[in-house]
Amino acid sequence: MAYDADDTRRRILAASTAEFAEHGLAGARVDRIAAAAGCSKERLYAHFGDKESLFTAVLNHSFSQLGEAASVDFASVEDFAVAIFDHLVDNPENQRLLGWARLEQRHDWAGSFAVLEEVRRTSLTHLERLAPARGSWSADDLFALVLAIASAWMQLPGLPADRALEPDVGDQRAIVREAVGRLLGP
Repeated sequence: MAYDADDTRRRILAASTAEFAEHGLAGARVDRIAAAAGCSKERLYAHFGDKESLFTAVLNHSFSQLGEAASVDFASVEDFAVAIFDHLVDNPENQRLLGWARLEQRHDWAGSFAVLEEVRRTSLTHLERLAPARGSWSADDLFALVLAIASAWMQLPGLPADRALEPDVGDQRAIVREAVGRLLGP
């Protein structure tokens, strides 16, 4: 069977995402990533360089996924917010990765700037079209507020396992839609 570099990269990214989301950059182990990806540490290093570069690749991939969720042609800012909410619900590891990057303060943010700027530019294009001129608010301000609302539940610690009623994602989605609608007002 021929070696498939793209498949190996995908497996390494998937294994790295799980490892970094669970343990952060400092606690992640390259040997566990390589074992989970079914490759050698040497192959992992050949594809991504050092552990910090691998973390940057994983974080940038998560930012790109957010950008894809934000790239649809939305009918309203509320639809945009719900799409971001749904993406975060479907990809909880992305919030964890971002949290680790902020906590550990070891991430090379310059290595992520181009990806983050593309997500921002795409999002602002939608927001400027959907909610032009909001008084003193810039599109960046609206973007920050919409992201905060869409990610509100991801910022909370997990609830006790014995809680009788788990949060209803449908209810949370409706709250995101209503909160952004109220934010924009009539």
